[in-house]
Amino acid sequence: MGIRGTSQSRAALRRLAIAAAAAGTLACTPAFAANQTGTATSVVVRPNTLVKVDDLDFGTIAAGPTAGTVTVNALTGARTATGGATPVGTLAQRAMFQGTGGILLITVSGDTSVTLTRTGGGAPAMTASLVRAATTSGGGIALLGGTLLPSGVQTYYVGGTLNVGANQPAGDYSGTFQLTVNYL
Repeated sequence: MGIRGTSQSRAALRRLAIAAAAAGTLACTPAFAANQTGTATSVVVRPNTLVKVDDLDFGTIAAGPTAGTVTVNALTGARTATGGATPVGTLAQRAMFQGTGGILLITVSGDTSVTLTRTGGGAPAMTASLVRAATTSGGGIALLGGTLLPSGVQTYYVGGTLNVGANQPAGDYSGTFQLTVNYL
């Protein structure tokens, strides 16, 4: 009897183990994976390089019955207006360029004014006088008329004052200007 009971016990244990394994398999739910992609970006520059970061934008302006001006400050990026030109909204910005290079000094030059013409024509052009400023990663900011001592990465800003005519016709106006940085 002892042998017979042992074989039944082993068979019962085997059935119990198989049943437990089957129950465990059924109780497990399949795992799901979710994938999502990301983007990594960088700009690599060589020494003596200049890269445009932002354009000069005087923003949206309402022209009145008298002429006026809109100024974007090269040092701060703040926008102000005079006369019959009224800023609309807050979207305005100074132009920004970044560069690296220079051993002894950096000379900065470029256009001192830009003419903005209306897309499609049919309106008088507007002229803006330009002002340049710069900062370095070593600290400090200055209005630029000529030279800058190099120190790491230089950031150049361009602001200016746009002359808006009396009853200037509505439309999108744009123009281009040149910034020149010589690394010595």
